[in-house]
Amino acid sequence: MERHSAIRHSIGGVFVIVNQMPRAVKWYREMLGFPEDEEFMQTATPEMKTVYSMPLGKTNLILDSIHRDTLRPSPNHLFMLDTDDIEKTYEFMKQKKADIQSDIEGEAGVNFFEVLDCEGNKIMFCEEKE
Repeated sequence: MERHSAIRHSIGGVFVIVNQMPRAVKWYREMLGFPEDEEFMQTATPEMKTVYSMPLGKTNLILDSIHRDTLRPSPNHLFMLDTDDIEKTYEFMKQKKADIQSDIEGEAGVNFFEVLDCEGNKIMFCEEKE
């Protein structure tokens, strides 16, 4: 099948508006199991306006504090992160004292739950079983 567009069928990045960049970088890196970015954290300040990108496969998670004055956290899901074990992920987020918004829900091999990140953005974790 021939494509009629030069646009790739992939998402290059997802922007997440944050108020305090150091707090958001720490929260997302811990949640995703990345080591601390000591070099960035040495110069980061809560009031700084910048972007910070974390590669997640072919998609980058881009934390953006430049637009925080005009944009607010979304009450809707910004994105979904896949997990191989929804129960283990739920317990991990509870241990991290995340603001969990729902119990594990779903049926027919798809289970999910929602949390608010440290900036108030709603995100979802999902496990699909074959």
